[in-house]
Amino acid sequence: MSLRDAPRLETIERWMQAVVMHPEGAAAGVAARPARRLLLQAAAKLENVVLPSKSLTSLERLNIYAYMYYARLLEILTNEYPTTRQVLGDKVFERACRRFIERNPSKHRTLNLLSEKFPSFLARSLPPGNRRSLAVDVARIERAMEDVFDAPRADPLAAAEFAAIAADEWHRVRLRVNPALVPLKLRFPANDYMNVARAGASPRMPRPRATFAIVYRRDFKVFRRDQAPGQFKLLTALARGKTLAQAVRSSVSGRGNADRLAATLGAWFHEWAAAGIFCGIERAGSGRRGR
Repeated sequence: MSLRDAPRLETIERWMQAVVMHPEGAAAGVAARPARRLLLQAAAKLENVVLPSKSLTSLERLNIYAYMYYARLLEILTNEYPTTRQVLGDKVFERACRRFIERNPSKHRTLNLLSEKFPSFLARSLPPGNRRSLAVDVARIERAMEDVFDAPRADPLAAAEFAAIAADEWHRVRLRVNPALVPLKLRFPANDYMNVARAGASPRMPRPRATFAIVYRRDFKVFRRDQAPGQFKLLTALARGKTLAQAVRSSVSGRGNADRLAATLGAWFHEWAAAGIFCGIERAGSGRRGR
């Protein structure tokens, strides 16, 4: 091949990407239609595009990159979803990862977002049953842990700032939720399962039971915590922008006498303040805006 007939560098790069990303390996990638459309001469004689070395053929050299592509992405998914892997077992998990990578190749300059669709992929692709449902719940928690780790930073409100909100202000006060927070409604006690699994034990398959969890970051560490149903409902109402009065009325009204309700709300807000769940106060109509 003369220099005048040589393909452009961009074409060679796209061809190599098509080859090494083929799920069946470099040989199948070279013969497949996407690569053949780019460089037909490579399918006829691979040495025209990739030179052999002293110890490796052209195909063997390409296979190194094809192997490394999947090996690296499988390593990332394994590191991000260790408990999901435990739920499914090594073989099922690896097959699911390979199918996911094939259908959802990385399109970002970093690999932080590689697995953002993995939980929904598992929900669509695994056989139905309790194990799939638990695996999806666990995967949603593990994905949320990645999301909050990379979320923007915000200074949390202190307990004293909560205490400074007068009762007659509740109808016009809104709380801004920390961006490093993900609330999750789950079909299984997946957070309890993860606690046991990540402690090094082998948890039993739990029975279905609706649970509510939050995943959040505080002081550069990621935490997981279950929430009572009313507590979760109140928190998500506040996150949707309801005032304190609106959120309480829609979430916890009618929960016993006034003293018991006040004690319950006080305990919840004390827990949230300690976790740094809120990062600002807005007072409607006053022009005052907390940090």
